[in-house]
Amino acid sequence: MKYHPLFLGAGLSLTLIFTLVTSTAANAFSIPQPKTAVAASKVAHIHLKANQGEQEAQFLLGLMYLSGRFVTQDQQQGIKWISAAAEQGHAKAQQTLADLSFEGNIIERDLLTAERWYLMLSEQGNKWAQFRLGFIYAAGGEGVERNCGKAVERFNSVGDEVSLGNVAWILATCPEAEYRNGDKALELARSLVASDHQDPTNLDNLAAAYAETGDYSSAVVTQQKAIDALRNSKMVNRSDEFEQRLQSYQQNKPFREIVPLMD
Repeated sequence: MKYHPLFLGAGLSLTLIFTLVTSTAANAFSIPQPKTAVAASKVAHIHLKANQGEQEAQFLLGLMYLSGRFVTQDQQQGIKWISAAAEQGHAKAQQTLADLSFEGNIIERDLLTAERWYLMLSEQGNKWAQFRLGFIYAAGGEGVERNCGKAVERFNSVGDEVSLGNVAWILATCPEAEYRNGDKALELARSLVASDHQDPTNLDNLAAAYAETGDYSSAVVTQQKAIDALRNSKMVNRSDEFEQRLQSYQQNKPFREIVPLMD
């Protein structure tokens, strides 16, 4: 499977902190104030606006607390303010909260929370949310039921080559037979290989599709091509898993996988 790089966008929003608020009374004086005093004034203004329910101020204040920039770092306060903005419909806050809950790096992973906000974002046409939902449903866990059918639906809705490659992989390797379709996986994987026959992931998907249809000789040949392509790619660290799949196909066994949430 393939993974898009992470685009939180939250860190960039911190640069907007000093342009968010209007000029304070201090700016009316001709004598420049120390930078620390100006920063404190701006932060106080953001606090005021956040407490008054302004979405953007709540979002920025949450980012400040999460990062510890301009305020003492406090993750609980950060999530509180970002959640407040998200509940009011602030799209960036919703995506930030979903991403943080999905990744589990800054805060504890919470797939139910991630699913909630990604679903809301997906209704707004957010492709990144659809992509992440694909992984959530393909992997499942933590209160979210794994469902290869839902995962395929979400990846198909994104429609780029990476997502379609994930569709081919799931159709070929999903542990539940009801969601596998070797013929569709083969058709899709062949089209992706035709567009880029040097991509080891495309070849890996195609080999899995061949194995699902019972054509193990083609699976072995294709998987060997995937391994050869892998040696010349940035994915060389995945050689062990590619080799394991080759051995499986050589033994006339298809490959089954519960898709991991992160690469």
